[in-house]
Amino acid sequence: METKLQKLFGVLRWCGAAMIFAAAGTFLVQSWTEVGDVKRYLALLGMTLLLPAVSYVCGIRFQEGRSARVLLLTLLALVTIHGGLLGGFVLSQFGNAPPLEPIAQWVAPSQGAAIALVVGAALVLAPMMWAAFRVLARQHATLLTLAAGASHAVLLIPDRSASTAALSIAPIMVGTTWAALRVKPRALEPWLALASVAAPAFMIAARQVLFYDVTSALFGVLLASAGLGLFALGRKVGDRSIERVSIVPTLVSIVAFMEAMRLDWLSFSGHCMTYGLVAAAVLFGCAMASEGSRGFFIRTAAVLNAVLCTVALLIDPRPWASLEAIALGLTLMSVGFISGRRPSLYGGISLASLGFITQVAHAIEAFRPSGWLALAGLGLGVVALTAWLERRARAARTEGAGVKMSQDPAATLSQ
Repeated sequence: METKLQKLFGVLRWCGAAMIFAAAGTFLVQSWTEVGDVKRYLALLGMTLLLPAVSYVCGIRFQEGRSARVLLLTLLALVTIHGGLLGGFVLSQFGNAPPLEPIAQWVAPSQGAAIALVVGAALVLAPMMWAAFRVLARQHATLLTLAAGASHAVLLIPDRSASTAALSIAPIMVGTTWAALRVKPRALEPWLALASVAAPAFMIAARQVLFYDVTSALFGVLLASAGLGLFALGRKVGDRSIERVSIVPTLVSIVAFMEAMRLDWLSFSGHCMTYGLVAAAVLFGCAMASEGSRGFFIRTAAVLNAVLCTVALLIDPRPWASLEAIALGLTLMSVGFISGRRPSLYGGISLASLGFITQVAHAIEAFRPSGWLALAGLGLGVVALTAWLERRARAARTEGAGVKMSQDPAATLSQ
């Protein structure tokens, strides 16, 4: 019975927090035209001031720390709403944005009033944020306060272009990741406190999607941030499935970035090869950072590039695609030969053969360095690399034999 009561109390606490957050959220889009914007914001600020007071009563007077912590988490969530509204005040006096519906406008009477609102709110909210972090993550309160203050300050930038939004979200997510590595949260409450540092990024994304222009670069940043967050979360909780799912938004974000860069001068084959190389670099970076999923990321990079090479050679055969197919095919063949994996062995042979035939045909068709000279250069490189690897293997065998003889006195005497 006691357990059920505890669960009920927990549900009721979070229901109350949701009501408080929803009440504050109505300030973002409202139709209270009979009251000035400044008075409405001061009303929100006054409501926010009640949270630490009620939290103090719950924690000290009633000796109920869980209710107090829920209220402090609600306070941190409200700070993002404050940042959005203050950003509207700054935009109304210092920015130049397309007209919005009155329901989403926040207009300051003057530039001085906008500055005064920002400074006054910062002086009020900063100590409350520090107190909340002090309760939720005691040892890192100052660090989290500075990180949250910096991320919320980005909301004040008086520019609503898609490029500015993309450049604003990226440092917030990087700063949040850095703070997570420093704090290393283990319980739920520190995780939620850390989420408040990243909350401005979601505010910027939602604001841009709902009211302003959206570009491929912005989508790329959003997807890359989601991939980075999933990968970091998977590493933190030790869940390999979360780490591996992170490649989905990450790989799609590369497509968005390439679209934003407008690489029209590249052929279809060039687009495929560029995407494959960039994706391989990202996947190898993930492999180096993950021990449990290292093989998965490397295999994904190899399969993805093999597929892209094959598609490029079948649709738009070019020397670049042929050379990469040969190199990747020989690599897969070598791995399959050493490990005894027939799919890698036969797949590598097939890919290298397809690239070789395509490159020879190109060299016969046109007397260009991209044909015969590139093929000859790749052949010389393969032979040289083989010689170097053979030398390393021979040196390793010699060193191993020397160690074995030093450990076997009888063998040393016989010599």
